[in-house]
Amino acid sequence: MNRIAMGKAKEILRLHRLGLSYRDIAGSTGCGKTVVGETIRRAKEVGILDDWEQRLETELELLLYAQDTPPRVSTDEPDISLVLVELARPNMTRQLLWEEYRIAHPGGLMYSQFCDRIRQALKADRIDYHKPHPAGQECEVDWAGTTIPYFDMDNRCFREAHIFVAVLPASNYPFLYAYENEQQESFVDGHIRAFECFGGTPRILIPDCVKTAVTKTDRFDPLLNKSYREMAAYYDITIVPARPRKPKDKNMVENAVGNISRRILARMRDMRFTRLEQINQTLAVLLAEFREEPFQKLPGCRRSTFEQIEKSALKPLPNSRYELALFHELKIGTDYHVPFEGFCYSVPFEHRGKPCTVRSTPTTIEIFVTGERISVHQRRRDGERYVTRLEHMPEQHKVVSVWNKEAFLDWAANHGDHTVAFVGEVFRTIPHSIAAYRVCMGVAKRAGTATAEEVDKACALALDSRQFTSRYFELALARVRMEVVPPSGENSVVHSNIRGAKAFSGGNHHA
Repeated sequence: MNRIAMGKAKEILRLHRLGLSYRDIAGSTGCGKTVVGETIRRAKEVGILDDWEQRLETELELLLYAQDTPPRVSTDEPDISLVLVELARPNMTRQLLWEEYRIAHPGGLMYSQFCDRIRQALKADRIDYHKPHPAGQECEVDWAGTTIPYFDMDNRCFREAHIFVAVLPASNYPFLYAYENEQQESFVDGHIRAFECFGGTPRILIPDCVKTAVTKTDRFDPLLNKSYREMAAYYDITIVPARPRKPKDKNMVENAVGNISRRILARMRDMRFTRLEQINQTLAVLLAEFREEPFQKLPGCRRSTFEQIEKSALKPLPNSRYELALFHELKIGTDYHVPFEGFCYSVPFEHRGKPCTVRSTPTTIEIFVTGERISVHQRRRDGERYVTRLEHMPEQHKVVSVWNKEAFLDWAANHGDHTVAFVGEVFRTIPHSIAAYRVCMGVAKRAGTATAEEVDKACALALDSRQFTSRYFELALARVRMEVVPPSGENSVVHSNIRGAKAFSGGNHHA
């Protein structure tokens, strides 16, 4: 006898107890009269005609069909457990396994039947878990696989706009924004804009295992990107990255990306754009329409569900917007400066040669050694390449650091007009500032304890002779202090033993 479902067997026995004929029972249950009679006969034989209601369906089936021989298993059936093991091997295909199976069993299953056996086995092993999504708890983020082409008018070239996607799973409320790349600045900025759009922050962020989120992947303890971790800490959010190759860990954003690609990005396929701003303006319009589309199996839409259950459950935003910070692993030079994007920033000279971490924001440069901040500077975009603090220098460098034209002119002004003119001529006639600084330093040092009047007279002699070296200044000052320099004018004494300024005009002398 062909087996019937135990639900029908119970119904046959119930109707029999009510006194219905085999014909009526067959008509009510949809079974043949033979099946009805055989079921009642077997129930009588095993003694369950009156107490079948207390039996489980599995027990009832064993009792009713205990007489039947087990069904014959075809020797041509494939060993599905072995097939599944082989299928998990690299580069293995169902087609190849079926071909090998047919060689061993020429009269075996056809390819479609073979694949059906595999599907049934996989379905029997599958256990799905419904992941709950409390309101305000999570935010899943990802990049859409579809990009939007546009023509960059500034650089006269075609580019691809990358779409950042964030979704709140409880309400399925999405956020979109287009960027020129998927780098760290774009990734973090997308989060900030999403939080501002939502009007609050979730407790947990679930990103993919991309380098902008996870520096080193691990199933249990992934190493998070420093910039991403700092942004999350600012908003008091916990980061729980999806496991590698486990898309169901962030199934809501995966589903949202698919819907957005079909419902929004596909509608933009023939549009022409020349700026990212145009793309984002179009995305904003289409996204607003998408949020208003009613759910197919649930009441309301994404916007109404967000406003009803999720918006109030989010944590409030901080008072100020997060300022993006990027981290860079660099090395301090022997000149106690760290090169970064065309400029060099100083640190205390004791740290020269050490590895360091540079934390850069749009306005600030911070330098850390072994986690301790040792230097902070305003970020420079133009001007002098070296950004140096006096307190970072060793003592011997501090002396050199005060060299500048203004400082030497101030010193000269305290000694007289001829001294000011002399220093001015030094800077005018010597093209390299460092060489001019050295001459002025030599003059200041050789001036020593001389009076301002003596220094000024020596500079006057140098000006008359057009000799702008510290060595000539030293000789002129010596003559002034010996009072052998005659007064200018008609009463000057002329003598073979007295040399005038022309005696010192025999070429340039170097300090």
